[in-house]
Amino acid sequence: MPASSHSSRPECFGDLSRVFPSGQDGLREVSARCWDCRLRVECLRAAASKRDGREQLEQERASRGEPEGVAGFLRRWSRLKTASRREKE
Repeated sequence: MPASSHSSRPECFGDLSRVFPSGQDGLREVSARCWDCRLRVECLRAAASKRDGREQLEQERASRGEPEGVAGFLRRWSRLKTASRREKE
């Protein structure tokens, strides 16, 4: 993880696709290269709190669905609609 010239943070800091990529099973997992990083927790929080990262995580969560019949369908639809509205803002 090379450091960027303008700060002491690694170049990958807060990049959701690099620090919290999707695994082969479709679920996200912490990248192996991040385990020894002293900024790991702060970095993951930053990645998840950035607008694009937050929207991506919300969409993925909503897309997984819930096996709860009509109520689960409506909750999933509502989450997808909310994520879609946030994208347009």
